Amino acid sequence: MTGTLSPDVTGTYNPIGLYNDEPSYEIVGTGWYIWWDGVDTWNISTLRGTQGTNYWTRTDPAIGGLYSPGGTATGDATVTIIP
Repeated sequence: MTGTLSPDVTGTYNPIGLYNDEPSYEIVGTGWYIWWDGVDTWNISTLRGTQGTNYWTRTDPAIGGLYSPGGTATGDATVTIIP
């Protein structure tokens, strides 16, 4: 995850299992997750299943790419998948 973001959620996210039948990820030690809503959107937030007050979203079936801020979050986040 890269970008000039507030709050800072940049770093390497590790797989932690499925959520809504898609892989989900967590950045160790910060409590931030990347997760699929089960419909059409990838989310970055502090709880899987809830966007909360600071979050980023990407409405696309592909996890990699640009995420837009929501709530009080700022900056565009970029998720890059490393094989």
